[in-house]
This record gives sequence, structure tokens and C-alpha cells, in this order.
Amino acid sequence: MINKGSLNKSKFSVFHPERFHLLLYYSITSFIVIGIVSFLVGEIFSRIEKGDLIERSENYAEYIATNINHALYENFLSPTIKEYGYIDLDNNRDQFKDLVKVIKSSIYGLNLKKVYLFDMDGKIIYSTISEHIGYVLERGRNVQLDSAIKGRPASTLQHPGTKDSKGVNVEEPLLESYYPVYEYSDGNIRKEKQTGVLEIYQNMNDLETQIKKVHGKAVIMISSSMGILFLILLMIIKKASEIINSNTYQLIEARNHLEEKIEERTQQIKKTYKKLQETQKRLNRSEKLAGIGTLAAGVAHEINNPLASVTSCAEGLLDRLNNIDFKTKDDSEVFPEYLKIICDETYRCKSITSKLLDFSRRHEPIFKRLEINRVISDVLTMVGRQTGQKMFEIFLRLSPKPLIIFGDSNQLKQVFLNLILNAIDATKGEGHLTISTQEINDCIQISFKDTGYGIKTENLEKIFEPFFTTKEPGVGTGLGLSICYGIIEEHKGEIHVASAGIGRGSSFTVSLPLFNEKKTQTTFCG
Repeated sequence: MINKGSLNKSKFSVFHPERFHLLLYYSITSFIVIGIVSFLVGEIFSRIEKGDLIERSENYAEYIATNINHALYENFLSPTIKEYGYIDLDNNRDQFKDLVKVIKSSIYGLNLKKVYLFDMDGKIIYSTISEHIGYVLERGRNVQLDSAIKGRPASTLQHPGTKDSKGVNVEEPLLESYYPVYEYSDGNIRKEKQTGVLEIYQNMNDLETQIKKVHGKAVIMISSSMGILFLILLMIIKKASEIINSNTYQLIEARNHLEEKIEERTQQIKKTYKKLQETQKRLNRSEKLAGIGTLAAGVAHEINNPLASVTSCAEGLLDRLNNIDFKTKDDSEVFPEYLKIICDETYRCKSITSKLLDFSRRHEPIFKRLEINRVISDVLTMVGRQTGQKMFEIFLRLSPKPLIIFGDSNQLKQVFLNLILNAIDATKGEGHLTISTQEINDCIQISFKDTGYGIKTENLEKIFEPFFTTKEPGVGTGLGLSICYGIIEEHKGEIHVASAGIGRGSSFTVSLPLFNEKKTQTTFCG
């Protein structure tokens, strides 16, 4: 499962110390920053230069408009009023021709594309484009014209591909400027007497060219400056990167070493904890066995005395049967049978108390060098004599290599015999048992795997407890495996049981320390 935390780690893995390449990321980031900054600075300088050029053009247009305004009064309006007493451009062609002459002479050589003269109603009374004369621009359609009619000059930059306020296609950049036209009196302008509006179109081709030059210069200047700064910082960062990489590698090695140490200590703690649990189980089982052993010894001694009396009396009566005169034939048959049953069951009780006494007594084992395969062979010979089972098979998978241990032969034979007889009981004498031996990590492992009725999972933990048995009532005492557990524990070994469940057989595994002459003391196996 991929969690959120893992997803975030993969997304930001490039920032991991082991994957972070300072020079690479610095170079990429620097080029991106230089590009963005150069573009932005070029745009800023272009806008500044554009504003300055438009402002200069507006100032120039204002100068032209002022001169034209003055020329109109000095050379046209004043002389015309003196001569005619009125001005009627629509009906008096001479007056119109005089106006045209004055305007053309005023704009000659000024590189103006178009000139319009409006009255206060927005009517074009003169234009360099003759077909526009008499055209009226409605109020509200042209913001700049409305502003100039109110006495406030206004300008707008017309871009190629658009249309101006008269519907004419704009083929080149033009600055369209509107200026109020005032009366003059004695050579002085009278701004309280506005008579019309003058519109001037200036060619702004030089504007685009100038802006491109400024933009290019700004980009080159900034790129060069930042390039030099980049190289200076690159040398500094290269040195810093070497130091960082060195420290990073040291940290990584320290981290890996620490992780190895933590993992090693964790495994040690797990092993120690497992051993502690096993030791605790052994202590609990040993205490329980010791307590039960003491109780069993006392009970066995107390029971043996009355059992001996019962047995003695029953045997005495059996010896006197020939001197007794029974009243009926049935009494003569039943009475001996009952006495024999009393003797047999008394001896059976005595056998159980003897096992209890054996269980409670602490016999000092006699340890010596033993070859485990030979011990198993001796036990199998005993089994063959005792059981005489023909339907039961035993398969041997013994190690070809001699497996030497240091132990008590009689006690180990008792353990192996008990395990084999239990397997025969579990299979009811009609299955098979596989016995195998092998050497694993300085230990000898003896496995007894049968095809019997198996053990329930909930009983596996209780199988070595005293008086616990899976056999039918009256068949077993439940002491055999407990005694086996104690013997193996005295030999510093372990015994384990495993079963897949009812009907799937059982497996008992005994582990004993391998004898090593170089070691003065046998170590615990498990």
C-alpha cells in the first residue's frame, strides 16, 4: 500500500541530500531567472521609453497646435473678418481657400500625416482628406474629442490594423492628438474663448523602432550583468557544493552506520526478548513441575501404604481359595475373579504412584559422549521387541555424519522411546513415523513426524504440562511428555511440537547441543 507520506516523499525526492545536485539546480534556476528578469526589464524599459516618446510627441504636437492656432487668427480669422465682416466656409470658397492655404503653410515640413479642424459642435470644417469635410462626430463617440471640446487636450496611439474615429483603416502607428483652438487678442491667447478643436496625426514609425532598440539594449545589458554575476556566484557555489557534498557523504555514511547499528541492536533485543520469554516459560514450567513433584511424592507415599495392605490381603485370600467352601458354584467362580481384579487394579495404581515418584525424584544424570544415531537405533530395537507392530512403519533419515552430544544415554532413550510410543498410539499402529537427524548451527536436531490424528491448535501450548493428555481417559497419565521436557531441559536443549490440526499428524523436534571438545562447557541450544 502506498500511503500519503510515501507519495509526498517521492514527489520531493529531488531535494533529498543524496539526489540534490547544487551546481545543476543553481545553473537551471539561474538561466530561468536571467531569462525572466531580462524579459521583464526589457518590457519595463520599453514601456518607459514608449511613455517618454509619446510624451515628447505630445509636447511637439502641442507646440504645432499652438503655432497653427496663432497662424489661424493672425493670417486667416482677423484678416477675413476685417475684409468680409463674417466667416462662412460652406458658402464662401475664397474664405475656404484662404484657410487651406494658411493651414498648409503652417504644417509644411512637419511630417504630419493628417490634420482636422473641428468647430464646437464636432463638425469637421477642414481636413487634409477633403471627403471628410463637413462630417460631424457625435458627442460621446470620441472621448478625446469630447475632452478637447471641454478645453482639455487628449491623445491616443492608433495601432496598425485598427480604425480611427472616422472609420479609416490605420496602416501605420499614429499618435492622434486633440487640442483646443482659442481666440487671440492683441497677440495674446484668450482661453475663455474657445472656438474649436485642432486634431493632428503624427507618424510614430520611429516609436516602434526606438522601443525595439531600447528593449534589445536592456535585455543585453541585464543578461550580461547577470551572466557575470552568475559566473562569480558559480565559483562560490562550486566551492560550497564541494563542502556540502563532503559533509553530506559523511552524514549519509553516519546515517547508514547508525541504521545498521539500530537494526543490529533491534535484532539483539528481539532475540534477547525471545530468550527471556522462553526462560520465563521454563521457569514457570519448572516451578509448576517442582510443586507438582512435591505434591506427587507426598500423595504417592500416602497411597502406597494402603495399596500394599490391599494387595497383601487380596493375595492372601487368593492363597486360601482352596480351603473355602462356597455355597454355590457361582460364588466359587465370581469370588476368585473379583480378587484377581482387585490385585490387578492395585498393581496398576502402584505403577502410577511409581511414575509419580520417578517424576518427583531428581536423579542426577550421568553425562558422557554419545552418538545420537546409535542411541536412536538402540531405542528402535527396544520398540521392536515391545510392540511387535506389523502395520506400523518407521522411516529413518539419519545424518550420514556422526552426531556427537554430551548427555545421559538412559534419559535420552526414555525421551525417544516415549515419543515413538506416542506416535504408535496416535496412528493406532497403522501409520508411519519418520525420524530424521541433522546438524544445524552447532546443534543436533532430531525430528519425529507421524501420520497420526494430530493435536488441536489450542492444545499445543499445554502439551508439555503435567497430567495433560490427549489420550482417552484411563489410557495415559499425562506425565510422559512432562518428564521428556524436563530431561531435554537438563541437557540444555529444547523440545517443540507442531501440528497442522486434527487428522494431519504431529511433529516433535528435539534440539541438543553438539559436543565440542574445544569448549569447556556445553552451551544452551535454542
